[in-house]
Amino acid sequence: MILVATIGLIVALLLPSVQQAREISRRMQCTNNLKEIGVALHNYHDIFSALPYREGGPGQHQFNGGPIAPFQRLSGLVALLPLLEQGGVVEELQLSGQTKTPWESNYQPWKHHFNILRCPSSPDHYLQEGIGDTNYAFCAGDSPDTESLEPRGIFGLVNHATFDSITDGASLTIALAERAFPSSKRDKRNVGYGSDPETPAECAVTFDSFSGYAKSNPAPGGRWSDGGSAFSAMNTCLPPNSPQCAYASHEAQDGYYTASSEHPDGAMCVFADGSVRFITEAIDCGNQGAQAVTSGPSPYGVWGSMGSKSGSEQTPGA
Repeated sequence: MILVATIGLIVALLLPSVQQAREISRRMQCTNNLKEIGVALHNYHDIFSALPYREGGPGQHQFNGGPIAPFQRLSGLVALLPLLEQGGVVEELQLSGQTKTPWESNYQPWKHHFNILRCPSSPDHYLQEGIGDTNYAFCAGDSPDTESLEPRGIFGLVNHATFDSITDGASLTIALAERAFPSSKRDKRNVGYGSDPETPAECAVTFDSFSGYAKSNPAPGGRWSDGGSAFSAMNTCLPPNSPQCAYASHEAQDGYYTASSEHPDGAMCVFADGSVRFITEAIDCGNQGAQAVTSGPSPYGVWGSMGSKSGSEQTPGA
């Protein structure tokens, strides 16, 4: 009995160390994923003299019974596929003829799952639509205007930024960040639709885990191919792992889309220079009761300044 108790004690002491070592390994892989995406962004810019849009693509929606094109809803990840060594999927897209809308679950190219687009710390998405998912979202800036043609951040709707337009400095400006899969509709990492908050503080208090927080099925990262804000955008208004709020009842809408992860106490971000950093929940977020601005310094502190590409902020300690 003494031997069994001793073994049990040793196992109990070692288990946290083993779990910690596994998380360190997963976090390193997540870092490497983001580094590769950062390299792909730079290679894309070298080829096209601009960065990809976050949300765009050919065609317009046909409401008259005609063919349905992506009507500017494809994610920038689609444009990066060849540079992420996913040329086979690109060939599928080319051979399939007209590209389908990103929510078309029977469209073979969208069904692919890519390890490079998934943080290994993240469990499977709780919604299984048959479409591949992703844990990495494009930064729209320090504003809830995520569907803007002229975003405060690098990535927006049919907007091709350049490195020259990042006047705050590439090493100080976020390109993409993690967004964890929510575990259910009642997870604050899901999107609360139709809450219409005017400030980050108003969004933060809308979360109620007992009310069925997210009223609609689409959830963060649920479709890697979909550029709609709820799937592919994040902004630097609320600190990492805060609630998320959309302005309307569908996924391609302005809102507060917060960085989040399964890593304790923060989330990983890749900056425009390709560097990857872990940003903690305790980062300075300035005045959470302030409304977003369209020009000038961010009201949301150091975190906000990391989202804006040309806010002319002073960023101490960044």
